[in-house]
Amino acid sequence: MLRGPAMKHPWSKAARIVLSVGGTVVLLAWVAARVDLAEMGAMFRGAQWGWFVLASLLVLPQIFLTAWRWRRISMDLNLPLSRVHATSEYGLSMLLNQLLPGGIAGDAIRVWRHRGAHGTLGGPLRAAVVDRAVGNVAHVVVTAVGLVVWVWVHPTPPPLLAWVIVGLVALAFVGIWHRPIPGLRLVIADAHIALSSWVRFLQHSVVSITVVGLFLLCFWCCAQALNLPLGVGAITAAPLLLLALVLPISVGGWGLREVSATAVLSTLGWSVESSVALSAAYGFVNLAGSSPAALVLLRPQGVQQ
Repeated sequence: MLRGPAMKHPWSKAARIVLSVGGTVVLLAWVAARVDLAEMGAMFRGAQWGWFVLASLLVLPQIFLTAWRWRRISMDLNLPLSRVHATSEYGLSMLLNQLLPGGIAGDAIRVWRHRGAHGTLGGPLRAAVVDRAVGNVAHVVVTAVGLVVWVWVHPTPPPLLAWVIVGLVALAFVGIWHRPIPGLRLVIADAHIALSSWVRFLQHSVVSITVVGLFLLCFWCCAQALNLPLGVGAITAAPLLLLALVLPISVGGWGLREVSATAVLSTLGWSVESSVALSAAYGFVNLAGSSPAALVLLRPQGVQQ
């Protein structure tokens, strides 16, 4: 669960940072020991860089759409938020999530800055949690669809563990929605408000699935740049390997994403070098695409109504 910067237990924050940094280092070391760096370097030297530029530009509509979702949810919870502020703050949070340990530090900062206009942390925190949860549910749905398609288009079946993970995550979301545990009751209540009508539910569904589609299109563009035959794997394998990024246990997804790519793409006959190169390219492209959001730090803090 997303938590704000003013945590009651500083030691838990330090432990999460150590776990994230340590985990990233260990995973990257494990990957580096198994790849031919010279072969990976040759892949990047022969890359078609125009595809990388296009992939980085695809980050912008992701920011606009996720910012719309966050703003809509916030406003439904009586937390005013302007379009400009929502877009710039969400872009900054995406950038910081890729640079800071834990994978949700950018969201925590977004919540803290949103809090300044409302005088309380609880409402902005729950709005951000609902926002992230809606996006994660959409990713799980797309991943499940991809696994079904996988059975029909690939000669080898998807990893059995993939079905188990997706099934458990789906059951967890359904269970929490209908019988929330005590610590999540206010969050679920706010989620019910944000998704209170079919119109609102459909809007958030379409926006969130479109965002996931942009993730996959960006991933496909990176494969094109590296001359890798991803093809329909952008619909079947890519959602599964990117699902690992939901776990806030690394720095910007590094290491975790590469190990996930190696495990998933190997079932399609890919080499470790190709899998890691594509994963790393996706990471760099997202960092480049969200980097202009750093300019937000030069703007005086405050929510524009």
